[in-house]
Amino acid sequence: RAPPCRRTKVHPVSTMSGDETKNPFTVLICGGGNAAQVATAMFAHRYSTIAISLYADEAAKWKEALGEDEYELTLDTGKVLKSRPDDITNDPSVVAKADAIILAVPSFGHGQYFEAFQPYVKPDTVVACMPARSGGDILLASKFKEKADDVIFVGFETLPWACR
Repeated sequence: RAPPCRRTKVHPVSTMSGDETKNPFTVLICGGGNAAQVATAMFAHRYSTIAISLYADEAAKWKEALGEDEYELTLDTGKVLKSRPDDITNDPSVVAKADAIILAVPSFGHGQYFEAFQPYVKPDTVVACMPARSGGDILLASKFKEKADDVIFVGFETLPWACR
């Protein structure tokens, strides 16, 4: 028997009506590779966005490389988005600010992020993994413990774009 559905708070995000202003919804992008950098550029165009990498000194190198510059992301439609994240860090406590977490890292790295985020994640946070292997929800539950019941898990079969 399936567990009962629970109601969750709906976050106020901008509509697709052409409103290009940022809003207070905060997205945390995890990783430092091509997918994470594309996701960071895309989400930072519309939302408060923080990038995090727990891999060695990757976050510091990424932050230094970007400097004061903006990302320039060209979409498949030809539209060009210019943006920059609010921060690039390796500090897992920033997850406390996140309304949505996007793990753009290989599946074998998800557990490390889940463990690091567990003390700080807030209720009703959307946790999206791309790609998500079978059992990603079980891994999240084992690492988040009692907090797993208070987050929303989304698993993407693969990345929704090709990037380099």
